Amino acid sequence: MLPRVLARQRHAGIVADYRLRQAFREVLGEALTAACETIEVRGSTVSVTTANPALAHQLRLDSEELMQRLNAESKLTRQVRVIRVRIGRGPGRLDP
Repeated sequence: MLPRVLARQRHAGIVADYRLRQAFREVLGEALTAACETIEVRGSTVSVTTANPALAHQLRLDSEELMQRLNAESKLTRQVRVIRVRIGRGPGRLDP
């Protein structure tokens, strides 16, 4: 019931983005999440920036499974359709 109530609130998009970033951290794990410079959410797209080329490659390979696991989270109201991975340094970490 709470997700439906939150979805109707004025700042529902901000809450949904936060919850999606949290779910991504849970699915990926703390060690790998720490290697990510940024985790951004825009609509149904999760964009990840990492300075680690091996991690970027692995995230691209596992993106379909990551999307399935994220979408399986019952607390998420927004479905992930795309995971974009970029190698580089982000402007800073986006901590929830």
